[in-house]
Formats: sequence, C-alpha cells, structure tokens
Amino acid sequence: MKATILGIMLILAALVVQNGYKSGQTRQASRAVEGLNAPAFTLKDDKGNTLTLESIKGKAVLLNFWATWCTACAEEIPSLQRLYNEQRNNPDFKMITVLFRDSLNNAASFMKDGKYDFPVLQDPDHKSAKAYGLTGVPETFLIDRRGIVVKRILGPIEWDSKLAKDMIGKLNTK
Repeated sequence: MKATILGIMLILAALVVQNGYKSGQTRQASRAVEGLNAPAFTLKDDKGNTLTLESIKGKAVLLNFWATWCTACAEEIPSLQRLYNEQRNNPDFKMITVLFRDSLNNAASFMKDGKYDFPVLQDPDHKSAKAYGLTGVPETFLIDRRGIVVKRILGPIEWDSKLAKDMIGKLNTK
C-alpha cells in the first residue's frame, strides 16, 4: 500500500516537473481559474474590429458573458449600464460584455429598447466562452491589471453596489 501511494506521488511529481511548474510561477489554465492568468481572447464588435486581452493588459477588466434571451442577464444589465456610466472615462478600467449564443441584431434591439450604450462584443465560434469554461449566463470574470483572474462570478449581481465596486477597485491595487 505504501509503495502504491509512493508510486502515485512520484508520478504526480514527474507530471508537475514535466509541465514546467516552478514554485511561485503563475500558470495559464485551460479555463479561467481564480489566481491564474486569464485565457487570451479575441472578440469582435459590430463593425468587425477586434479586441484582445493582450491589447488591454495593464487595465482592470470586467468580462461579462450575457444574452438577450437570458432573464437573469436582463435583470443584471441595468446595473452594468450604471457601472459603465460611472467608469466610462476611467483609463485603468475596461468593461467588456460578450454575447453568448445570440446575435448582434438581437443585442442592438435590446440595447436600443433599454437605452443602454455599453460596448457589446461577439465571440466568434464561442472560442472565448470555451476558453473561460463558461457554464451559463450571466457569468463574469474580474481580471486584474496583470492579467490574473481575481474573481469568477456565476449569475447576476448588482454591479453598482458597494460590494461590486470594492471588488473592482481592488483590481488595480495588486
């Protein structure tokens, strides 16, 4: 029994060494994991312009996946708009909303009807959703200025609440 446990431990140690892990090193995960580098993404706006995580490195990022057909998203959107209004001129913060299994036409109608004006991006082929291990919508990732996932939030929250603002404020302090 001890030999079996020792053998398993040696195999695990070999795998860790083989993958190049060193103590204190931040690693890239195959999905978004708190404390690790955020997976890279390439998103497109309605004009075909692209936005990558690399292009906004150095900024605190709120990355929110949503859809017009999602009731919980519709409840969350007004608070996202209020946060966007408050932060739109903050050069150290970027709010990114990404449509999930939805169309920009639907989003444009939704935004017009609700008088929302925050940026809405597409995720071609759902590559970013897969990279982040999306489980549903709304789902939000807070990424600090170093590109580390600080928080993964499942479901809606009030983005203009003190708790949310405190979480966002901490993204630029690390």
